[in-house]
Amino acid sequence: MGTLLIAALAAALAAAPAAAAERRIEFGIQTAQEDTTWEEIAAAWQTAERLGFDSAWAYDHLIPITGDKEGPALEGWTLLAALAARTERIKIGLLVTGNTYRHPALLAKAATTVDHISGGRLVLGLGAGWFEYEHEAYGFPFYTAKERAERLGEALEVITRLWTEDHPSFDGRYYDLVDAPFEPKPVQRPHPPILIGGQGEKWIMPLVGRYANEWNVPLGVGPAGVASRLKIVADACRAAGRRDCDAIEVSVFLVLANVSRVPLAGPATRLGARLLYGSRIAGGVLAGSPASMRDTLREYVDAGATRFIVNVQPPFDAALLERFATEVMPAFRGEPGA
Repeated sequence: MGTLLIAALAAALAAAPAAAAERRIEFGIQTAQEDTTWEEIAAAWQTAERLGFDSAWAYDHLIPITGDKEGPALEGWTLLAALAARTERIKIGLLVTGNTYRHPALLAKAATTVDHISGGRLVLGLGAGWFEYEHEAYGFPFYTAKERAERLGEALEVITRLWTEDHPSFDGRYYDLVDAPFEPKPVQRPHPPILIGGQGEKWIMPLVGRYANEWNVPLGVGPAGVASRLKIVADACRAAGRRDCDAIEVSVFLVLANVSRVPLAGPATRLGARLLYGSRIAGGVLAGSPASMRDTLREYVDAGATRFIVNVQPPFDAALLERFATEVMPAFRGEPGA
C-alpha cells in the first residue's frame, strides 16, 4: 500500500510541471502615441509582430499623460485603423478606450470598422475614464467615479446589443437606442473580445464579470490584488448567468524599462521611477535581469494572469523588445530551451 501511495505521489509531482508548461502565456506591447511619430509607432508594431508578440496596443488620450502636456499626441482610433492595415497577425486594440469621450454607438461603429480592416483582430479595450485634466481641457464632463462606472456599464450594454441584435432598442439612464440599424456586424462572432481595464472592487470588477472576456490589471495592483479581485469577478460572472466564467482572461499591464544583467540595474531603475512617478508606477516597472523579470511574472501567473502587456516608451528600442522576446517570453510558452 505504501509503495502504491509513493508511486502515485511521484506521478502527480512529475505531471505538475508538464501541465504548467502547456499553459501558453501571451505577451503584448503598448506604445503610447505621445512625443513620437506615426512612422515610429508603425515600425514598433511591425517589430513586435516579427518578434512573436501576440498583441499591440495604443492608448486613448488627446493630451500626453506623462511629461509635457503641450506635446504631441495622436488620436487613438484613427491611429488604430491605420495600424490595422500595417500589420497582419497581431491582435490590436487601445489600452483602454475612455468611455467618456464617445457615445457608445459611435464607438461600436468605429470598433467594427477596425475589426473589418484588421480581418478580425480587434480587441475592444474599454474603461470608465480617469484623466481629469484632459476632460477639463476639452470640455468633456468628468462626472463622479460612480457615474463614470455606471455610464461604462450602460455603454457595454449598448455596444453588445448593437453587435449581436437586430435593430436593438435601449432606454437607459445615460444612453438610448431606438430600433437602431447596425450593419455590417463585426467580423468576429458573436463579437470582438471585450477587455475592461480598471481596479475598482465596488463598481468596475462587477462589470468585468458581467461583460468582459478579459480584465486588464492596471499599474499598482500586485499579485495579491489580482487574486482578491478575481473572486469578485467570478461572483459577478455567475450572478449574470454566464457560462464562460472560467474563460475570462487576465492581462497585466507593466512598464518595460530595460533588460540588463548589470548588478542593481533593476533596483536603481525602480528607485528612479519612484522618485519621478511615485510608488504605484515604480511597482509595475520591469527592469534588470531576465531571471528577475521571470520571477516577477510568475507571481502574477500564479495569481491568475494569462497575458502580459508591456508599455515601451519612445524612442522605441527594437533591441529591448528583442531581448525581452528571446530571454523572458520563452519561459512562459513551453518553448525549447526556456
